[in-house]
Amino acid sequence: MRRFRTKHILEILIVLLVAVQLVPLKRENPPITSAQTIYAAQPMPQVVRSILQNSCNDCHSNETQWPWYSYVAPVSWLVVHDVRAGRRHVNFSQWAAYPDKKKVDRLEQICDQVTNGDMPDGWYAFVHRSSHLTAEQRDAVCEWAEGSRATLPLE
Repeated sequence: MRRFRTKHILEILIVLLVAVQLVPLKRENPPITSAQTIYAAQPMPQVVRSILQNSCNDCHSNETQWPWYSYVAPVSWLVVHDVRAGRRHVNFSQWAAYPDKKKVDRLEQICDQVTNGDMPDGWYAFVHRSSHLTAEQRDAVCEWAEGSRATLPLE
């Protein structure tokens, strides 16, 4: 009797796992105008550009590389949610459209979050080992962010 229940529970779980794969999720990369990107609008050293592209772009730009697991529910739900939330907070593909006050605020947050180890996100860094930042990389990003903040007019 116990085997019978276990078998049915497993069958139900498998059916549910297959069924949730049918829930459509919109994984999109909206079009990019290169002049609007942070890379065109905000001068930065090549080392910082490489760091942002490697460790930040997937969640904070319209250039997300959607890995295979972003198509497998329920993990896909988390990935899509995180990308949408990241883009809402700061989108490097739309940087030039931000008012200077927002740019100053986001540059400060970028430095704070890489210094505190909050970014890149722990799960993202776990899966994407190369996105983990060294102390030197964190320092380079903060030095650039602080210098960039100083060049923006405060409204």
